[in-house]
Amino acid sequence: MLSKQQIRKEIRQKRQSLPPLACEVAGLGVYENLKKYSPFFRANKVACYLANDGEVSLAPVIEALWQRKKMACLPVLFGFGSGPGPGPGPGPGPSSSSGFGNRLMHFAPYVSGSPMLDNQYGIPEPDIAIRHQIKPMGLDIVLMPLVAFDQQGNRLGMGGGYYDRSFSFLKRGKSSRRPRLIGVAYDFQEIEKLASDSWDVPLDAVVTESRLIKIS
Repeated sequence: MLSKQQIRKEIRQKRQSLPPLACEVAGLGVYENLKKYSPFFRANKVACYLANDGEVSLAPVIEALWQRKKMACLPVLFGFGSGPGPGPGPGPGPSSSSGFGNRLMHFAPYVSGSPMLDNQYGIPEPDIAIRHQIKPMGLDIVLMPLVAFDQQGNRLGMGGGYYDRSFSFLKRGKSSRRPRLIGVAYDFQEIEKLASDSWDVPLDAVVTESRLIKIS
């Protein structure tokens, strides 16, 4: 069995080799499949992302949210905590007391023309005061980019632990405002079986350019 590091390297290389048009076309397919998922249409606050590293583009999803007068949000790194933390490589799980605050995210409303600033990884995020940011538990749907996934809802990300730390509260019990976590990926990113760690937060569904996979 390949290690997570090997899987991450191989799939990222394949993803990075895709032409921009392929990312955009896949984004159209993702939106068509999300339309089949009723919680997506009931949602008012939807966390999205701006495609980076060859990820599936969510531009069609964001545009549809705007047209339907829904709130599209983008992650803001270190929106709360003690300040900038380590880079995007693997780190301790959410239960670690060391540096817990510096790998968390808030989410900021995103509209056309929003003022943006690049974060430490060169990814644009809304330049908005912390009092206007949304905490993870205040979201209805979270669309998160994946490096790999399996049919059991296990996911492999970039290794920074931001999503696992920010949504670790979902593992501690039911929440009346539990956001549904939906992974976004290409079909080729599916792995037969991914090893999971104790701090991994499982997905509720995965959406690709060709299908929607509901995780039971």
